[in-house]
Amino acid sequence: MKKVIFAGTYDPFTLGHYDVARRAAKIFDEVIIGVASDAGKNTCASLDERLEIARYSVADLKNVCVKPFRGFLVDFAAAEGAEYLIRGIRSVTDFEYEKGLRGVYKSQNSKIECVYLISDACHAHISGSVVRQLLQLGGLISGYVCESANDLIKRIYNGRC
Repeated sequence: MKKVIFAGTYDPFTLGHYDVARRAAKIFDEVIIGVASDAGKNTCASLDERLEIARYSVADLKNVCVKPFRGFLVDFAAAEGAEYLIRGIRSVTDFEYEKGLRGVYKSQNSKIECVYLISDACHAHISGSVVRQLLQLGGLISGYVCESANDLIKRIYNGRC
């Protein structure tokens, strides 16, 4: 069984994240959305809230599950029995960043393999920070997040960031 980890802070989980998870679910037997608890970022939503949003977002994907993790990503992957990491690429900047991370991952676990999915053009502008900014300014977030999590995201992030 081929398992892959799709990790991030998911603050919040967006349509871009969903698209990568959906596409990965067609390639791998099991996709684990790893929600980082301590990624060195100041998140607006708590770990439990980010987990709940991700679960609402991917509820229709049968071979996708959501789990929290702490610490180094390759250790989480090994504990889950996954030898693959899936990463979404939106831009050349993302590619350069992910290429550097690949070297770090391989230095810590030579068995780990990174798989990259290039973002569809319609999702390339979507990021968690854009969603948070739209919410701050009273903008619409439909088209940026999964409809199944839209109201939950509004409730959690309302006035927070």
